Amino acid sequence: MTTRTGSSAKKAPPGFRKKLSHFLYRHQGIEGVLYIIPFVVVWALFLAWPVIYGIYISLHEWQGLRGAKFVGFDNYIELFTDPRFWNAFANTLKFSAMVIPLIMFFGLLFALMLWGWGRTRKGVALIQASMFFPYLLTISIIALVWRWLLDGDYGLILWALRSLGLPTPTFLSDTFWVLPALAFVTAWWLAGYRMVVFQAGLEDIPQDLFEAAKIDGTGPWKQFLHIIVPLLKPSLLFSLVLTIIAGFRTFGQVLMMTEGGPGRSSEVLALYLYQVGFDYFQIGKAAASGVILLLLVLMMTLIGVRIIGLKSELQ
Repeated sequence: MTTRTGSSAKKAPPGFRKKLSHFLYRHQGIEGVLYIIPFVVVWALFLAWPVIYGIYISLHEWQGLRGAKFVGFDNYIELFTDPRFWNAFANTLKFSAMVIPLIMFFGLLFALMLWGWGRTRKGVALIQASMFFPYLLTISIIALVWRWLLDGDYGLILWALRSLGLPTPTFLSDTFWVLPALAFVTAWWLAGYRMVVFQAGLEDIPQDLFEAAKIDGTGPWKQFLHIIVPLLKPSLLFSLVLTIIAGFRTFGQVLMMTEGGPGRSSEVLALYLYQVGFDYFQIGKAAASGVILLLLVLMMTLIGVRIIGLKSELQ
């Protein structure tokens, strides 16, 4: 007498496999849907649902285990009458206006330098790795290292400035310098990844275009404006969207380097949201500020998409 093994018993019958193959063949679009279902489930659970529930909380006086009381737009009205909120809103706009151009500029500059250098010299990979390395570090490490470097008493950068006889502003304790210092640290941290994105875009540009431009007598600046910039649109748009999101939701470096100080001169919306929610336990008000931050990021992203455009000029 022969017995079937467990593995062979679990196999689907040939008729079922044939019917499944025939069904997928007749409905080829369904196969693609089946592939994206796991991603959609994860996205809905961990991204879409938290946003929807956050909007729900923003309309309630949320008290955790004791339930929630519907208050409509009272949390938003309270926000709009809070001077601290408007201070954080203004600081967020100032910080983003500094950090977004810095990240994009340095990322594109380094990419152009290494792209042009890589066609004639060696050692580009080592330089590229060193520039990309800060992006691999966590924000806690970045904040601790730069807080020590910029310290007003024993910071290495201020010591170097004193040694050269240059002015030594206390970057993290001065209301004028604190946001530019945080923007510089953030740009140093994130520019390396944008550099890699831009390098990938530059490698996709056909070299025949540059050779033809040289034959026509076109200089480097015109080549940059009329060849590189139009054909780099997809990389520019991708990097800009990521940079806008990173700039407006900046939190870790502000919390660890200044805690919103001096005074409230570096308190941004993400830090304001955190303190209102977890220091004062006004969860509904914190959720309302989060919704406003989400709308601000969405609006600025749409403006960036409108300015740059969705398509490359390369057809």
